[in-house]
Amino acid sequence: MLALRGFRILLKVASLILLLAGTTGLGGSFFLHKYRVYGVFFSSLYIILPAILAVAGGVILLISGCTGCSVSNKKPSCGHGLFVYFLIIVWCIVGTTAVLAYTHKGKLDADLAPLKDVFQNYSGNSQDPDTKAVNALQCELRCCGVKNYTDWLETPWFNHSGKYEVPLSCCNKNFHSCNGTLDSPQLLYNEGCQVKLEKKLLLSLHVIIITSLVVLFLLVMSWIIVAQLMRHQPPQEYRILDQE
Repeated sequence: MLALRGFRILLKVASLILLLAGTTGLGGSFFLHKYRVYGVFFSSLYIILPAILAVAGGVILLISGCTGCSVSNKKPSCGHGLFVYFLIIVWCIVGTTAVLAYTHKGKLDADLAPLKDVFQNYSGNSQDPDTKAVNALQCELRCCGVKNYTDWLETPWFNHSGKYEVPLSCCNKNFHSCNGTLDSPQLLYNEGCQVKLEKKLLLSLHVIIITSLVVLFLLVMSWIIVAQLMRHQPPQEYRILDQE
């Protein structure tokens, strides 16, 4: 009985951790939201697949965690089987997410190939998708240009504007007097956006991979706990019916 009670407690703890992991998985929706703005910088939609799967896995993890908590204090039943079934689905999703994230980790340069073209298409029109994406990227990552601010000298927008200045989104927020002029380059962000964006994506992919491995470990432990609960199931009592 002590062993049975111990496994029930472990199942409840594991289920609560799965709930927490599910909440973390829903964080992939933040990346999907960012993709609506930054999607023009990527060569294909495949880069958002890990985030989509992370959200899907997070939802099923939440359902699995709730199911595990509800059956943790009950005798082995079909509820435990449903819990295991959910875990198998999560295993497939999380395993695929980890593989995709690892694959994209090695080809970020190819995924970000359109970055330079988007900067070349900058028009200065706030309604233009490329212009909005570039300004948002430079403001959020605090960067300027693809490699550095001198990249703006080669853009059609710079040559047609007739002004010796870069977009205001290049201005360092610490210097309120900055107006984008190249006469004072020290007031601009001195790092390029490509390196910073690659670092941010690489960090996101590492988080996905590590989280996926932790979840896979939790799934294995949950399976073991459920198996032990089934093993310690008290034997059914049978009796012979009286015959008349």
